[in-house]
Amino acid sequence: MDCQDMYEIAPRGGVLARIARPVRDRLIAAWQARRNQLRYLNLDDYTRDARRFLPRALFAYVAGSAGDGRALAANRTAFDRWCLVPHVLRGVGGRSARTTILGQDFAMPVGISAFGAAAVVGFDADLAMARAARAAGVPYQLSANSITPMEEVIRANPDAWFAAYLPSSLSVIERMMARTARAGFTTLVITVDVPVGARREDETRARYTMPLRPSLRLAFDMLTHPRWVAGRFARTLLARGIPHIENIAPVRGPSIFARSIGPVGGAADFNWEHIRAIRRMWRGRLVLKGILAPDDAIRARDIGVDGIIVSNHGARLFDSVIAPLEALPAIRQACPDMTILLDSGVRRAGDVIKAIALGADGVMIGRPFFFATILGGQAGLAHAIRLVAGELDREMAFLGLLDLRESRRNRLHPRP
Repeated sequence: MDCQDMYEIAPRGGVLARIARPVRDRLIAAWQARRNQLRYLNLDDYTRDARRFLPRALFAYVAGSAGDGRALAANRTAFDRWCLVPHVLRGVGGRSARTTILGQDFAMPVGISAFGAAAVVGFDADLAMARAARAAGVPYQLSANSITPMEEVIRANPDAWFAAYLPSSLSVIERMMARTARAGFTTLVITVDVPVGARREDETRARYTMPLRPSLRLAFDMLTHPRWVAGRFARTLLARGIPHIENIAPVRGPSIFARSIGPVGGAADFNWEHIRAIRRMWRGRLVLKGILAPDDAIRARDIGVDGIIVSNHGARLFDSVIAPLEALPAIRQACPDMTILLDSGVRRAGDVIKAIALGADGVMIGRPFFFATILGGQAGLAHAIRLVAGELDREMAFLGLLDLRESRRNRLHPRP
């Protein structure tokens, strides 16, 4: 039984329930905090539990990668090629991980990546992630492939960023920009590395599909994971009805059980001229996610894009792609004054520091934070964020860093 399971069996209505609810909530919060402290000591611990908790098809969707998994492994190996050199006796009592990214102040340069269909897999996961990020003072991106309306998410976190997939139709793009601005978003992230749909073989073998297709295999998968079915999927159906893809288009999209849900990524003929047009339409901050080539970073800068996210989509697209950390130094050299974030492969505070030392202004973390949300809701993600923040604070002290940007001066050493 976990925190959300306990919530299901707690009293709901009547006078006694109203009296008991504050006590219930405190007990659940205390139980969850104690459980988190004992069970989850690092981000990889969430993957271990999520593998057991989720139906096989859904775990494959979240954890899977393209091809043979070489790019996924390379994302991690890239960090292992570097180690950090401490400088001692620096008086680190005043150290701080606080930072400014795109004009916004954050508690640390670590954010939560967008994840499609999040609230299908974890109950109200979009809102849980938005609220946890707001409370912790870290960036959060809402995916266009989400089932919670963007208007609801921005109320929960006014600093949230919207991560869009856009078509090639300028009229549709204009309507999508209008909806996003009207909702209250001031930072728009355009995912630019998905011109066609990816094929992940682990998902295919596990029978994951979107839209969801009823089958004996899927039914058996769910029956053998009753805690997820009762505590997550059934709660979603009861609370929101049949989930719809809410934010991929200017109007509400199809349900996740529709015969076809249309494109869930970008468009094959979406190009730089569309980015120019968007820059003219969009008055807020504009970020492109999925940049890996210095020439593309230069072009984005010249168009007037405010920042880029160096990312290979968590190795979910194709298997021969360069690791973002390997691409980062050349991109920073090409665009020394641009805001550059890194996504894909970050799992430890040491990874954060290595990325900043190589030129990033901050990093985004996807799968582990999402698993923490699936397993424990907002409280579970809050604990995961605290794990990273605690690691970062300790490692700054051990390295003699008062500010994380100091890591760019003689702190990296290549492993033999």
